[in-house]
Amino acid sequence: MFLHLFRFLGLCLLLNAHALEGALHGKIDLGPTLLNVDVLQSGKTEETLHMKGVKGDFTLLFYQGLYIKPGFLTAWGDGELTSGGASIGYYIPVTKKLKLMPNVGVTFGYLRTRVDIEIAEGIELTDLKERFRSSSPYIGMEFSYSITPKWTLMGVYQYAWSHTHTKIKPIVSDKSHSCGPNYSLGLEYSVDDHWAVNLGVGYNITLSKEKHGIRGKGAKIGLAYYF
Repeated sequence: MFLHLFRFLGLCLLLNAHALEGALHGKIDLGPTLLNVDVLQSGKTEETLHMKGVKGDFTLLFYQGLYIKPGFLTAWGDGELTSGGASIGYYIPVTKKLKLMPNVGVTFGYLRTRVDIEIAEGIELTDLKERFRSSSPYIGMEFSYSITPKWTLMGVYQYAWSHTHTKIKPIVSDKSHSCGPNYSLGLEYSVDDHWAVNLGVGYNITLSKEKHGIRGKGAKIGLAYYF
């Protein structure tokens, strides 16, 4: 379903390429972030990773409300996390204050940490390399609401289906499927027509049928440029 939709939207871009010249608008958003990532087994937290990093995204508005939004996240600390992806969506100005942005996208992630495993009573393997690789297509909805000319409330909801390959050298190699929601909420202050600062918090969780998965919580301060 997602592949067909991406192809359709891509075709729309090609067919309307003549109308894009001189009509590009968008936003660049970049800033530091703090993360807590819980590794879950049967719904219980096995370990919590505390990390800090950088998160950014780039929104480019095309013809008649169509937009693309690539983004990335890199973080380090108790583990190493890298993710990147992109979405395609449509910008809908419902009122002068309220804007909605339905979208579809995909995120690719890589998480690396170290773990201790007890393989028998009194026998433990320590400091093993644990790695998670994932691809997560999703559907989502973003919104922005202008509280005042200077202050804007922003939010994101996504529901993702994740395909994950977990590897613990040299004893485990497993593939799994999970799903779950992502939420974020933020507040932005416009300095002038081009520059803004924002603060946001986010939460996401993906679980398999056996309740194995990842739960993340984070906060970000960003600097945004509108063009």
